[in-house]
Amino acid sequence: MQPIARSSVAVLALALGGVGATAAADSPGCNQARSIVAEVAARWEAGRVDHKGALGRLSMARDLCPAFGEAWRLSYCSASALGDQARARIYRDRAVFNGVEKLECGGEAAASASVQGVVRNKYALLIGVGKFGDPTIPQLKFAAKDARDLKALLVDPRYGSFPAENVTLLVDEEATRANILKALNKISLAAQEDDLVLLFFSSHGSPRKDGVGLQGIGYIVTFDSSQQEIFLNALEFTDLSEKVAAIQARRKVTLLDTCYSGQTRTRGGKALVLEGYGVGQKEASLFLSGDGTYVITSSRDNEISFESDELQNGYFTHYLIEALRSGSEPPTIRDVYAHLSARVREAVARDKRATQNPRLLPVDGTGDLKIGVIPQLSPR
Repeated sequence: MQPIARSSVAVLALALGGVGATAAADSPGCNQARSIVAEVAARWEAGRVDHKGALGRLSMARDLCPAFGEAWRLSYCSASALGDQARARIYRDRAVFNGVEKLECGGEAAASASVQGVVRNKYALLIGVGKFGDPTIPQLKFAAKDARDLKALLVDPRYGSFPAENVTLLVDEEATRANILKALNKISLAAQEDDLVLLFFSSHGSPRKDGVGLQGIGYIVTFDSSQQEIFLNALEFTDLSEKVAAIQARRKVTLLDTCYSGQTRTRGGKALVLEGYGVGQKEASLFLSGDGTYVITSSRDNEISFESDELQNGYFTHYLIEALRSGSEPPTIRDVYAHLSARVREAVARDKRATQNPRLLPVDGTGDLKIGVIPQLSPR
């Protein structure tokens, strides 16, 4: 049997604009904001930054041109240098929301941005939907197995070190919209700031389609979703990402293997036959909630994400598990992504004569989060 092609995840595969590219058109306010930011940036480059003063100036720039991502990035850098992590997280999120790819700061700001430290507890929600109540939705071969295999690794003390009671697995018939939201709510109530949360979604996706149903909204398809009335039981992507971002845990990793690309039907493809565009960068960035939060997806929005009968998994999940098993110490999220990026691309090029490139958001984070870190499980 031929390997089954699965349409790509378009969430992280977003061509984010360059720093400052999302500033509003040439309004007087935005022109003034750009002048302020250029002044502060010059001081950063010269290593002569009065961070309190810089935040005051940048506050004016943000007010003049709220969509100017560079003003938010420099605000993030100065707040980080001052050790004000609460404000730094807010500025960071707004920078990414407004198109900033690289959040590099340098100096004391970079040092303060590390998310390393004691992890008190760990939680995971793993969703894999390959069978659907609606017979018009094509089945997926390995979506449920991907979730099961990832759970086996996460509860293994050699690699994942997640307490088994804290890992929720919902596959096929169990993965209804209500059950997924109940499980997400349970984690939201339990997880505290010094915990780590991992979320994995593998299913079909419905891209946004203007003029059909609720305009401009994409969905993750649950077991009880109806293709004809997708908004009734599917997970609205924007709503889901906002709920994930609201979880208090400072360390969160969201792994998405759900297609929003609106490509034509492909046998086994993880996309419904709907026209439209992928989820926009602002929707994707809603998963982020400060330093220590990351999203990894299986491919870019213009690519197909493949399954392999030989591997008995999607390529993405197979090499994700391989990455988490590698090394004598738990790999960082940057190490995991580097492994995925190289191995998935090589394997798909070899086996399918196609391209598949996992993506990471934000592009430039500290990257030192470790999924496999051993939790301390100490009393709060």
